[in-house]
Amino acid sequence: MKARKNQNSIIFLATLGVYLGLMLTGGTPQVFAHAALTRNFDMREEVETRDDQDREPHGDRSPVTASVQIYLEDIEYFLSSLGKLKDRGSFDRKGDAFNVAQTTMLPCVDSDLTGRYTPIRFNATSNASRSAVQHLRRGMVYGYSLGDCISNSEFTVEAVDSRFNFGLDGKAFGINITVKKKAPERTLELVRQLQSTIKLYTTPSATTLRKSIVEHTSFRTDKDQVFIVTRLPRGSLESLLTDAK
Repeated sequence: MKARKNQNSIIFLATLGVYLGLMLTGGTPQVFAHAALTRNFDMREEVETRDDQDREPHGDRSPVTASVQIYLEDIEYFLSSLGKLKDRGSFDRKGDAFNVAQTTMLPCVDSDLTGRYTPIRFNATSNASRSAVQHLRRGMVYGYSLGDCISNSEFTVEAVDSRFNFGLDGKAFGINITVKKKAPERTLELVRQLQSTIKLYTTPSATTLRKSIVEHTSFRTDKDQVFIVTRLPRGSLESLLTDAK
């Protein structure tokens, strides 16, 4: 899924400079989201993401297409991390568990306002897996840029409201993301886009892991909210963790 390259350290430092520049100049959530959605490589371990034309949609990429791809890659990366921990004897696929939840409200315009990040839970039975769990948590903070800028009671400007929780218990590894839209009709439009987009990632050449994630991911609406849910049965983790590496 990933291929290391010697030049990645240089690319990483250059891109890190761009991100720091955006932060120092007061970049809005949309600016950071755009930077994330247009990335061509994975900064997290200085690895370049392979552009596999047989597996990935190509041509013009819509924001929803980019968001879906990043979501799938984040799950794959996380499971790959757990697989490596399992090989080192640092993760017990039968006994270890974790549970994380957070809400986020991010202003949508340039200002001196700071977004609200409200942790609800962060529990992990294995210290070895905490770093991987933290990494997945950071990836979900912005709701994958799927929420709308909406009026709210916390800021004088519109903001993006998103929530997430994910965990591993005795039954399954589950992810639940909630984003708010301006109106119910916009939630239906987003779900239609998500449903049609994720199908692009179920080509015959897709990995077993990718196919399983897509198969166990669903979308639904409730008034002005969209819910993205992925639930992988715990019993399938053994083969999925092996496939993820």
